[in-house]
Parts: sequence; C-alpha cells; structure tokens
Amino acid sequence: MLTNPDRVPVRVLTDPTWLRDSTRGTDLKTARVVPFTVAKPAMTAQCELNLLGDFRLVVHGERVTVGPSAQRLLAVLVCLGRQAARTTIAHALWPDSPTARAHANLRTTLYRLQRAWPDLVLSTKTDLRLSPTLRVDVESTRAMAISLLNTPPGEESALLDRLQWTNFAEDMLAGWDDEWLADHQLSYRRLRLDALERLSALLVCREMHGAAIQAALAVIQADSLRDSAHEALIRVYLAQGNRHDAMSHYRDYRLILRDELGLEPPEALGRLLWQEAA
Repeated sequence: MLTNPDRVPVRVLTDPTWLRDSTRGTDLKTARVVPFTVAKPAMTAQCELNLLGDFRLVVHGERVTVGPSAQRLLAVLVCLGRQAARTTIAHALWPDSPTARAHANLRTTLYRLQRAWPDLVLSTKTDLRLSPTLRVDVESTRAMAISLLNTPPGEESALLDRLQWTNFAEDMLAGWDDEWLADHQLSYRRLRLDALERLSALLVCREMHGAAIQAALAVIQADSLRDSAHEALIRVYLAQGNRHDAMSHYRDYRLILRDELGLEPPEALGRLLWQEAA
C-alpha cells in the first residue's frame, strides 16, 4: 500500500482489491415493474455476487458452487437492472431455442437456483428480480467510477478516501463471450478505463505520483494503443520530475504505434513533452 503523510492510502496494482447499456438482441421494453411478495430475505443479507474477473457467489463468507445456467441467470439480471420479464431473460440466454423451450430452460434454472438459495431471485409469473439485499461488486464499482468522472477539481478528497477497496483492475466476466453480454462488457470496460485515467490525474493533484503511475499503467495494460492513457502516464512522470522516464515512454509508445497502426503519436503529446523538457 502506498501512503503519504496525512493523505489517503492507495493500493497498487499488485493488489487486485484496489484497482479492483444496451443488450444486443434483447428487447428491454418488455421489462415491467410488478409487485413482489416474498418472505423476509434473511439469507441474502450475507450474500455477495462478484462479476469482476471471474463469477463468484459468496454466501456467509464462503464461495459456493453455481451451475453455468444459474450463473448466467444472475449475471443477466444484473445487466438488466436487477429486474426483467421472464420473456426478456429467456430470449437473451437461449436466443437459438424456440420460445417454449427457452421458457422451459428458464423455469428449470430458476427452480434449481431457488431450491439452493430461496431468497436470491424473487419471482412472479411474469418477472424475475434479484433480492434487494444482494450485494453486487460491479454495481458499486460502476457507481464509484461515475462519481470519479463527475467530481470537480478540488472536491476529490472525500471520494479518494472511499477508493481503497474499489476494484478497478478487472473487467466484467472477462472469460465469458456470450452475445447478450458483449455490449455490457464493452460499456463497463470503457467506463473503467476512463475512471482510471481520471483517478491518475486526481492522484497527481494530491502528489501521490506512485499511485498515479499505477493507475495510468493499468489503462495501458488494458489498451496499449490508447493515446489518452499514454498522455496520462507522461504527465505523471513530468509532475514527478522524471523527464527521462517521460521521454523513454514516449519513444516506446511511438515505436508501438508505428508497428501496430503505421501512425505517429498525437502532435499535442509531443508538444507537451518537448515543452516540459526544454
């Protein structure tokens, strides 16, 4: 953990717990809000669903085994805002099946899931909804990312104090390639990278240069051709007083860009570097 006297602690990338929508082919207009009458959900008060990195369902502090169909049912409910019509879910998860078969698959998956954890998914004849007490990591991380992007300069102190346990290191269900999920993965990935760049700039303002470098490097690791990420890293090096590191990184990036795309770095990036080096 990196610390500065009287400043917020920030975890580096080696600790994944720190940097730790439209749906293709799905008609979201079919989702409707209906009343749900259920027993008091005691179990899910200690239940957490993690979709960053790999799928993990944690109950009472222990990771539990969930079948592939049930995993996708929980994930699609998160992507659809926690509640959706059965028809919407069935068509998203089984797009190549006839409607009757898709609904039968959904009923079977729901039955098995509710038999193991009765309060995890609440249901009516037409709709499904995640328990309101279920904690979902991607929801809290998305909210933190949006807060980062909307925080005016000079008002970041309280926000940075809450960042140390936010997972900005991982993408959403990176090992899944389901068609219904693709747009959500891309949307979250863009938000994550934008937030990390903004975080790097805020950390520079707090003179936490080491952590700012880690945030910028996380973006470059995810997208090595992203101009704004390389600019963010060069700005940190210059603010830190390491002009040699800034020049070396610029040269490396120029070579990568030439080899991969046959392009040159933006002129503004070069001007920034030479003005500071002069």
